[in-house]
Amino acid sequence: MASKKTKKTPTFRGIKDNSQVKEIGSMVRDLRNPNWYIEVKLDPAQDKEKFGISQLGLIPRRRVLNVTHAGASKVAGYEKGLKITSTSTWSHCRIADCPIVNIRRQGDRQQWCFSFKAGDTQFFLPQIELARALFFHSAYLTRLALNPNGLDEEFDVQMGENPNRAEIHILPSSSLPMVVRGNPSQRRILAWLLLNKEVRNSFQSIAQYQLTEGEIRNGRRYWPFRFDPPPLEKVKMKVRGQYVKESELFFVYEIHSLTNLTSQIPREIEFIDPKFTEQKTGKKGNSIERRRSDGPPEINDDEMPTTDAEEYVLDVPEVELEFSEPAYTTRKSSDGRRRSGTSKGQSEEGLDDSTNSQTDVSTDEPTVRGEIPVGVPDGIDDQSDDSHLFTCKFEAFIAMSNLLEIKGCRIVAEEMIPLPALKGHSKHRLPDGNPRYLLYRVFRYKNQNYALVEVDTVDSEARLSTLLLKQPSEKYDWHSKLSNMGWSLVKTSLRWPTNKRLEKDFPAGFRRVPHQQNIQSRLGRKDTATLSHWMGRLYSVLADLHTTQLP
Repeated sequence: MASKKTKKTPTFRGIKDNSQVKEIGSMVRDLRNPNWYIEVKLDPAQDKEKFGISQLGLIPRRRVLNVTHAGASKVAGYEKGLKITSTSTWSHCRIADCPIVNIRRQGDRQQWCFSFKAGDTQFFLPQIELARALFFHSAYLTRLALNPNGLDEEFDVQMGENPNRAEIHILPSSSLPMVVRGNPSQRRILAWLLLNKEVRNSFQSIAQYQLTEGEIRNGRRYWPFRFDPPPLEKVKMKVRGQYVKESELFFVYEIHSLTNLTSQIPREIEFIDPKFTEQKTGKKGNSIERRRSDGPPEINDDEMPTTDAEEYVLDVPEVELEFSEPAYTTRKSSDGRRRSGTSKGQSEEGLDDSTNSQTDVSTDEPTVRGEIPVGVPDGIDDQSDDSHLFTCKFEAFIAMSNLLEIKGCRIVAEEMIPLPALKGHSKHRLPDGNPRYLLYRVFRYKNQNYALVEVDTVDSEARLSTLLLKQPSEKYDWHSKLSNMGWSLVKTSLRWPTNKRLEKDFPAGFRRVPHQQNIQSRLGRKDTATLSHWMGRLYSVLADLHTTQLP
């Protein structure tokens, strides 16, 4: 099933324009209904006093909703950065325990906080805000957190003999959104949650506290949100909130970033997904028409979403996350084979909304009885430096080009560049959702610089040839030139520029070098002779280009 990407922040039905989230209260549900809600006080005051928990990731304190003018979208509070030594020294307290007068008198004063000191400042961090930043990036995880056995019912984690590899089997009954399955940042967070014991215990503590501390009043169950945080040792956090400099007190409204997170999980994680389908390049239905909507989608609490419509990827303010040692995740079908094609010729890559009117979406769990599409927030800005994880895609190419040294070539520079995301095009990503990279290596041969350019097209039936480029001048900006070429590759569905264009950009000369037959991205024990033959062919082309005199 395809997904549709929205380009504007969604609005909420039933609330006034430019409403600000002032207070966040207890979770509550009717005993006759399994759906949980969160009590919210808005400014200006209005009839709507609770939101579905599936919207929890979208409503931190002081966030302005249904923005209609630029001034209303200004982020509230004072920005401050801090470094966490360890959460083991944090204490649980109520908002009422915060010495800041206007804070402790709020209507949500009985909600739980973490109190801790960082530097000279005493921080009061609402527990639900830390959980929002760590876990509640999708409505799916928010709902799953309240199910004591939720993770076991959705996933089967299998550890093999290799401690650096793990498999996460998405069970056939899992309701994990397609958007999350195909998003490498969302998969990385999910793998961290499932495989890091301390993080998993933290996530599961949410349901345990709900079971032990929830109270029943007037036919409803109420629960002030509470959980045990993971250690977060040496993690850096950027927050906004109310800062009283004279007494060095800080009440956090919103967490904007968590950086230097430690994974402590296997380096390579394979998601086995029974719903994964992969299209082959050139097959009918592979092209994608992307369209845009004139207005943002509207979140409608009064209707249930259907399983029969596309998922809408909601463009929402993101939490920046960064892992010091990010894991590499891949995705494949449960039978171990790539399956070609998707239903109705659609790709799982996001589609831009084609309607000209506002679209109602729901962030709740989709059902067969639903009436409107489901909206899935994409609330992660993954800033992890992970380009080194994708060098394995070029292992054979790097080994072959290293062999050029025996011919008198010397590698002087190299860089991997992710292909850019362009609206209306999908080739910047691989079928499993990971980014597609271009690798170039600059080498010197007989006082002249050349560049070898390779693109990861292992998913394609026709591999893209290697490009050999002669450097036009002694000082040359390869990064800028090949970054621009990346745009062209995406626009033309992974085709090199035409000869006419290459002649203009590289007047000193260029050559296209076809790939060695049957060579794989990763090397095997018997590939030495194949690599040598590949290098020999390329060197012959290089020698010819070097001696060619242009008219």
